[in-house]
Amino acid sequence: MSSMPAMFRHFDRGAETGSASAEEAPEATLARLWLHLDAARSALARARPPAILQTASELLNALGSARVRSELVLAATAFAEGLDERPDAEQWVFFAVAARATLDRAEKSGARAIAAELVRLDESFEDAREAVLLLEPEDYKEALTATPPNTGAWWGERARLDAGLREIDLERALGDLAAG
Repeated sequence: MSSMPAMFRHFDRGAETGSASAEEAPEATLARLWLHLDAARSALARARPPAILQTASELLNALGSARVRSELVLAATAFAEGLDERPDAEQWVFFAVAARATLDRAEKSGARAIAAELVRLDESFEDAREAVLLLEPEDYKEALTATPPNTGAWWGERARLDAGLREIDLERALGDLAAG
């Protein structure tokens, strides 16, 4: 059974078919990408460094694919310009954040060899930073699966903004206490 969140399970049909074709439907592509994420999470759960490195490398390639990058850039543009988002935009963003959080855990658990590639990936996704803001806070938290986000990287943008908002709320509350 896929660890894909219930809200996206309808994408799981036919995911076992293997590699993508040029005409592959977005749903099939997402389902296939989730297989890479599930494999990496499974390797992390077993705590076997060779498997962690192999599955993390495959997930890194999947996350860095032109299709994922394109979907995130479109989602970021839609968010930034207030446009209607593509029908599956949140699912693509959820996958990307979940994959990046899993890669962070993998790097710390035996896949240190991917560290430089992760830095390059994060730099290449900077123009998609705002895509993360499409996720509701609870969906973002679920995508992170208890991984502390890097608030300086694209995948930590929601956490960075949420922390800033909490700080502003605290300052307002303290100001209200001082005035009252």
